[in-house]
Amino acid sequence: MKTVLILAGLIALALSSTVPEFKTTPVDAAFVEKQKKILSLFYNVNEISYEAEYYKVAQDFNIEASKDCYTNMKAYENFMMMYKVGFLPKNLEFSIFYEKMREEAIALFKLFYYAKDFECFYKTACYARVYMNQGMFLYAYYIAIIQRSDTASFVLPAPYEAYPQYFVNMEVKNKMDYVKMMDGCLDEKICYNYGIIKENEQFVMYANYSNSLTYPNNEDRIAYLTEDVGLNAYYYYFHSHLPFWWNSGKYGAFKERRGEIYFFFYQQLLARYYMERLTNGLGKIPEFSWYSPLRTGYLPPFNSFYYPFAQRSNDYELHTEKNYEEIRFLDIYEKTFFQYLQQGHFKAFDKKIDLHSSKAVNFVGNYWQTNADLFEEDFLQFYQRSYEVNARRVLGAAPKPFNQYTFIPSALDFYQTSARDPAFYQLYKRIVQYIIEFKQYQVPYTQEALHFVGLKISDVKVDKMVTFFDHFDFDAFNTVYFSKEELKSSPHGYKVRQPRLNHKPFTVTIDIKSDVATNAVVKMFLGPKYDENGFPFSLEDNWMNFYELDWFVQKVNPGQSQITRSSTDFAFFKEDSLPMAEIYKLLDQGKIPTDMFNSSDTMPSRLMLPKGTYDGFPFQLFVFVYPYEPTPKESEPFKAVVPDNKPFGYPFDRPVLPQYFKQPNMFFKKVLVYHEGELFPYLFNIPHYTPDKAQL
Repeated sequence: MKTVLILAGLIALALSSTVPEFKTTPVDAAFVEKQKKILSLFYNVNEISYEAEYYKVAQDFNIEASKDCYTNMKAYENFMMMYKVGFLPKNLEFSIFYEKMREEAIALFKLFYYAKDFECFYKTACYARVYMNQGMFLYAYYIAIIQRSDTASFVLPAPYEAYPQYFVNMEVKNKMDYVKMMDGCLDEKICYNYGIIKENEQFVMYANYSNSLTYPNNEDRIAYLTEDVGLNAYYYYFHSHLPFWWNSGKYGAFKERRGEIYFFFYQQLLARYYMERLTNGLGKIPEFSWYSPLRTGYLPPFNSFYYPFAQRSNDYELHTEKNYEEIRFLDIYEKTFFQYLQQGHFKAFDKKIDLHSSKAVNFVGNYWQTNADLFEEDFLQFYQRSYEVNARRVLGAAPKPFNQYTFIPSALDFYQTSARDPAFYQLYKRIVQYIIEFKQYQVPYTQEALHFVGLKISDVKVDKMVTFFDHFDFDAFNTVYFSKEELKSSPHGYKVRQPRLNHKPFTVTIDIKSDVATNAVVKMFLGPKYDENGFPFSLEDNWMNFYELDWFVQKVNPGQSQITRSSTDFAFFKEDSLPMAEIYKLLDQGKIPTDMFNSSDTMPSRLMLPKGTYDGFPFQLFVFVYPYEPTPKESEPFKAVVPDNKPFGYPFDRPVLPQYFKQPNMFFKKVLVYHEGELFPYLFNIPHYTPDKAQL
């Protein structure tokens, strides 16, 4: 009977993980050829296939005799000088938060970035794939593909397929190693009990989320969000599009709004995280002091090449001799900001900033990221004086590095794992609160500024909002080692299957009465209705917790009209990434997945809504319609991310006066988010059965 139950569970598991239909975009043969070359360098990145094209290209490419391949001689010569001295060796952990490794990664990125054409870029990438540290190669390669004009349109594999060891717990890695070492010769009766199955000639490993052994507090309640592979990939992409060491003036991207993007990203991430805490009874994000124990522990379930990740117990003492220097710097950095804010201006680094002007948000965001735009050209020397770098080091709880390449990693040392650690959200809440202190000096929007003359929202109707868990598969063979013969048959059949939060599509219908014919912007936000104690939130105290769902331009005409918007069309979300094997199948048909082509850096659509409850958890939907102002001419190249002439998050980009948010062109709608099926993802797992003696 027990075996029958297990098999029934496995059949349900397989059916629930069917790959959905994806929107595709046609591409020509030249694009397909280059796209396949780009993807080939991501396969089995911990090993070298001596039969692969990239190995032969690397062998034939003489980098010392190829300076004509690069448009920036300074970048080329700097790389060659460092390369002759020696870069981070293979099979050591790479982190961008350590000075020597950061300098090397930036030098490699610049070599990629300044390759004069695609052919030179590909040869350089093949060379780095063979001879450079694999973590450093992937880091620089991802960013270069995103930033180069001739590669920016190519589809990138999801980071959880390139670096699966950072996205699944050790137990899953151990399962894959077990299957590999047994050469697939498994006792199926036993494997069923441990979530290992063979399906379509592929081995599938069931992955659960971390429990209270990893989170020695109640934070494991929301591990399905903080450990979600899509959320962590989203954070990795954010960094890849705007690395903190990136000089946006030099490389031509977002210089005037970079700091604003920084604030908006983290404010939105925290708003989304906070709503998930509310539905799970966790309440507000805790705060901490550098001089008191950190209440929230975290024991990451990861190993690096040679060491386990650093573990932080509950009530971890921050202010110890190991951290004195870093905490002294962090404390001074925070107090310095308040001093400048009270004075009303900042004067340093050849800059003079009016801190009581709304335009100063760009500088303030740059200040807290301590990015390259803050220091202009002479920036590398300042990164050990970076607020973020030092704060991550203190909160991560790792010991001091042994040398420039040898360190015990913490979850906060990698963009792939940072969002798993509860201290990550506490740190960025602290940073966002400092930026909000700056915004307190800004004049709230007036009634006239928010009003839309001649337009009224009569009603808003919302379909039932329902969340549920379903299974998601992704390839994880990049964390398995293969023989030379096996590498010839890449890709290999090792998949991870994990329950992930999802929601049913829903429609929002907006009834509008207009006296004018014009283009209007329609925005929708989701925000908390009640706090953790059940008391209604005031808008005055809650404006920063509204999460932007959608933004679109709508033509309105005189009279009554109705706008219908499906959640599948919401602007700030994308579908799940396809596995690399599926991308190859589409390429053979002359197609690529549209969302991976256009929207790699947006939030997964499945995480649009916080998990509901069986009775429905109350939130409020805010709909706002205002006159459309076209994108400024200087921002035209970035229209996809700078859609109009308003601040990011408008009108919740600054403190609000609640009385001005009761106007005809605004509408607050109470909504309930329900949940169907298992309330906790571990209940969605195949039940754990202790093997009978007869099965052993």
